[in-house]
Amino acid sequence: MTKIKNKNVYQQTPTPNETPTLIEESLAQFESILDAIDINKKHAYLIAKDKCPDLCNNESKLVFLRCEVFNVKNGVARFVKYWNMRYEVFGEELAFLPMTLDGAMQHDIEAIQLQYLQLAKDNTTDHDGRAILYFDFNKEGGSVSSESLLRVVWYQVHQALTIESCQKQGIVLYIRCMDSLSDWRPTLSKEITKAARGILPLRIGGVHWIQPPTFLAIILACIKPFTSKKLRHRFYSHSGETVDDVLASLDKFGLGRREMLPVSYGGQLEFV
Repeated sequence: MTKIKNKNVYQQTPTPNETPTLIEESLAQFESILDAIDINKKHAYLIAKDKCPDLCNNESKLVFLRCEVFNVKNGVARFVKYWNMRYEVFGEELAFLPMTLDGAMQHDIEAIQLQYLQLAKDNTTDHDGRAILYFDFNKEGGSVSSESLLRVVWYQVHQALTIESCQKQGIVLYIRCMDSLSDWRPTLSKEITKAARGILPLRIGGVHWIQPPTFLAIILACIKPFTSKKLRHRFYSHSGETVDDVLASLDKFGLGRREMLPVSYGGQLEFV
């Protein structure tokens, strides 16, 4: 097993010890702050509270608290923005259904099968319990709509969040860039970045670009203005002539083993 020299390699804020008291008091404060928000600013949440109470119960709110490391004010703000954007992305018909193939994703099966964003098979995580996802931006060259691909991102993030350690520690992303810059959809990238920044209840540890093309700098220049300063410093590029070169570059992140590298790059890690 790879020895991690710096366990907090992504410099994330440590997660607190979740005592029953901390959870109870935080949820009570969550409700107090949420109740005080103007109804016009939390319209989508109020609909969700009526139509799908199981999707906005204490268990769901705890996911947002974990994402914000129990900063309750930030957790509530993210929670309200989340429901507003979920309503915008999925529409009134689907926004309040479970994030399942026969629920909110019932019209996007083709997009899921495209494998635009995938979660590591068997819920494999890194050494700290972060879920591992694989983004294949090369799939943007197809005919599936950007709206459908954005919903796939929401779906796969929710699959990752079924892993409790992911709720606490977040995720790491492997990125496969498109082969041709002409296939890139900048507006879709902006929408994904918007969702990842302050809306989806997801902590992002690191974003790993494997064998990036020479035009990666152009892409990063376009999306960086929409990312937080913290996230910008968690973009890493890994290149090399051999698989071992790439693994050596990934090693300090605890990913320097073939079983932690996607099959598409010569590793053994499979995705679903």
